[in-house]
Amino acid sequence: MTRPRREFVGITRPAQLKALASPLRQELVDVLESAGPSSVAELGERLGRAADSLYFHLRVLVKVGLVVETERRQVGRHAFAVYDLVGRPLRIDRELARRVDLSAVVAGILRLAARDYRRGLGGSGAVASGPSRNHWGGRARGWLDARGLARVNELLEELNELVRSGQPGKGRQPVALAWVLAPTPARPTRGRRRAKR
Repeated sequence: MTRPRREFVGITRPAQLKALASPLRQELVDVLESAGPSSVAELGERLGRAADSLYFHLRVLVKVGLVVETERRQVGRHAFAVYDLVGRPLRIDRELARRVDLSAVVAGILRLAARDYRRGLGGSGAVASGPSRNHWGGRARGWLDARGLARVNELLEELNELVRSGQPGKGRQPVALAWVLAPTPARPTRGRRRAKR
């Protein structure tokens, strides 16, 4: 049984996709999607980065139309901007995006995933087994028919929605989930001698 496809705000322009080739900009979009409107200080705290290191990247995301300044707040003498996504859910429209741009974005995702895995491995809060597991890496390869592939896509959509719906709060830990689903045709046997029959 397949669920109806949820409408999304499409990321289609090459400039938008090029902006998302940066792992840090992907992280900013991820945090804004989950946490909602945030100041630069809040974004820095949630990413474990200095707020000053985020301004350039936020300006790029604003320029390409993925992020907007929603309001300006004042606390005492300090005025600051609050940023948010242009809409939710914000997703790459893979039917309209160029392959070269998709490849660059996924390369950034994989760099982030490798970094997240390494950082989690060294952390004291890593749980490697059981229902509280928060640290796991792996790869699976198999041969699926249309029904099996549809089920994989359904589960990935469900996981995506579940992880992205989590917001910062007491008793909640930040987690990242990355995956790649790709057809894996056999490699051509160029330059190899074929066995004689």
